[in-house]
Amino acid sequence: MPDTSQLPLLPLIIAGTGAGILSVGGLLAYSVFMPRCGFWAPVIRSLPQSDGVAVTFDDGPHEEFTPRILDILAQHRVKASFFVIGRYARQYPALVRRIFEEGHSLGNHTLDHDRFGVNGKRNYWDNQLRQTQEIVADITGQPPMLFRPPMGFKTWHIAAAAKALQLPMVGWSIRGLDTRPSSPEQLAERVLKRTTGHDIILLHDGVEPNRPAGASQSHTVAALPAILEGIAEKKLQAVSLVEALVAGSDDIREAVARTRARAASS
Repeated sequence: MPDTSQLPLLPLIIAGTGAGILSVGGLLAYSVFMPRCGFWAPVIRSLPQSDGVAVTFDDGPHEEFTPRILDILAQHRVKASFFVIGRYARQYPALVRRIFEEGHSLGNHTLDHDRFGVNGKRNYWDNQLRQTQEIVADITGQPPMLFRPPMGFKTWHIAAAAKALQLPMVGWSIRGLDTRPSSPEQLAERVLKRTTGHDIILLHDGVEPNRPAGASQSHTVAALPAILEGIAEKKLQAVSLVEALVAGSDDIREAVARTRARAASS
């Protein structure tokens, strides 16, 4: 973890060199806005298993799209991970309960998914993560084991709030780009042409609050059977994200065990 107390001194170190100051600003922007960057905290972007693929969904639950996705997953006997927005989880507890009872993983995707939340300080992020943990735990008896920051953005405050709750931070290796208009065929092809194993696939079952009214994930629902069938045709295994990470990392295994123990004792 970087020593943030030194960050305000960095521009002074290169005072007098405008290009250098701009470079520091660029590096700090990269550390915040580049999802793959692990400057503030380690980011899990792949699986340890060479033939493993984890299918993940963000921004739900959604009353229309989440049930349809769950039906498809059940038909293909695939376990996925759902990074839920806390306010939606509170609005649709039956869907959260169904996700959990059907053996899928639940992750924390903040309470509000505010695109300007990246500017929030530590108290803001503590609240965003803690409330979502509590909402999911109240519904299922178990809090989320993993955290995915909205849009993959990270700051010191976000990383510190996640660390306080012992939530490993999860990114992705393949982004479906399914919040953009595309046909189901284009979406499935985009995902499958890059899927070779070790992959964490990012899709969406919900519509985060900042998207335009009427935004839809129907093309994700329509593409999902082809994506799951394509994974199988490549002789890859669609695996549970939590279980795959637990099997491959002592640190994650211990963090998950502590979270489960706290849930059992509460």
